[in-house]
Amino acid sequence: MKIRAIKKLEPLAVPSRVSKLARVEFERFPYPALLKEPAHFWDEIFIANEAYVLGEVTHPRIRRKLAYDAATHQLFLEYIEGETLEELVRQGVTRADPRRTHRLLQSVAETVADMHAGIFCGRPLIHNDLKSRNVLVPMAAPEETQLIDFSHSYFEGNLPPFITDKKEDPKGTAQYSAPEKWDGDFAKGFKSDVFAFGVTAYYACTGKHPFDGTLAQIERGVREEKPPSPLKPGHNLLRNTVVIILACLEKNPDRRPTMEQVARVYADSASLFK
Repeated sequence: MKIRAIKKLEPLAVPSRVSKLARVEFERFPYPALLKEPAHFWDEIFIANEAYVLGEVTHPRIRRKLAYDAATHQLFLEYIEGETLEELVRQGVTRADPRRTHRLLQSVAETVADMHAGIFCGRPLIHNDLKSRNVLVPMAAPEETQLIDFSHSYFEGNLPPFITDKKEDPKGTAQYSAPEKWDGDFAKGFKSDVFAFGVTAYYACTGKHPFDGTLAQIERGVREEKPPSPLKPGHNLLRNTVVIILACLEKNPDRRPTMEQVARVYADSASLFK
């Protein structure tokens, strides 16, 4: 499908090693869209994978695919004005407003639980790159979230070739990668998402990743070290959410909760915030 009659309004700054992004408008469609284009060869594979996955997703908390041109590898996505959870953490917003942070993490947990159950997704879906940078907080709904970047995602039992062939390092961002991923085991995708949620929640609540440092230090921490408890003076956290966050970070994937259990803890304790 050749997509014509568009005009680029502005390129968007993105971190290194990710696709080129631009805010665009169609000639007869006055609302902006997000255009994602490859920056290198592997981006073509990842963008095609994201287009395929999002073609089966209609979840209201997942950024929508608008169109995809396979010839040019142009992926058009819903444009949402907002900030990532990563940006809110860096600005100190998440630590300053624990009630809002709880609500944001509840939104993420519920969305991932829905994905794992195949709700609005056609079939069970693993994100496989869940992290604070891939959680968007819309300006129009500051206590809601949109999950973004499904370039490494896959449906249950359908590992993409870039993982099974090991032609591209599929671990994702080191701090968020579960121990089994460091061992090259990608068969426990649901529980790897749970681990990544635990890292995301820990980071949002404390401003620090549970495992950090050099790549070697991160790997050792993920594999061997128990992270410090985030229940400290000044962090203003609920004890039951701290327990579930640490449970998400268990080294053994079989000992981690399901995302449905995580979402239930967040929903049940939301009323504790005044």
